Amino acid sequence: MEKSIKVGVSMSRVFSSFNFLTVINLSYTNLENEGAIALVNALKSSVPSLQVIEMAGNNITDEAAPAIAACLAAKRHLKKCNLSQNDLEDEGCVEIVKSMEDLELEYVDMSYNKLTREGALSLAPVVVKKESFKMLNIYGNMISARGIDEVKEIFKNCPNLLGPSDENDSLGEEDEDYEESEDFEDEFVSVFIFY
Repeated sequence: MEKSIKVGVSMSRVFSSFNFLTVINLSYTNLENEGAIALVNALKSSVPSLQVIEMAGNNITDEAAPAIAACLAAKRHLKKCNLSQNDLEDEGCVEIVKSMEDLELEYVDMSYNKLTREGALSLAPVVVKKESFKMLNIYGNMISARGIDEVKEIFKNCPNLLGPSDENDSLGEEDEDYEESEDFEDEFVSVFIFY
């Protein structure tokens, strides 16, 4: 077991002594799945007033998503969740999003993961309808142009709640089909205007 994972597991044993905590920043501690799972399992039954959880840059994958989701679901006062710069994919995102439905989150950062259109479209409708919501960051994922447009449509009445959406690098053919249909529409309009 790597040293940083051992630290994560060790830290998980002391959280029950710190029930007064409202902010926990565990970003860039290289927890990986084992350390992250140990920590969120400990947090689930302790730290009842937690408002901010930062777990960016920890190489967390979908394997840890069910444990993270269970922890978040137990944190009714949670306002900010930062899971940026990990290796979460759509399946993990969908799992985590389910736990967010009853929370009064204000900030969600899922930037620089491996989300595609599916993950973004599971996250956007859940957060946009939250009364006190302030910012969703999905920058730097693998969301197609079509997916970005669909997310922007979800946020059309409140575009200031959506962070920048460039730097998304889609690897799928979905964008090619979308761009081809846009090209066709442009050609059709120009031919129509020409005649």
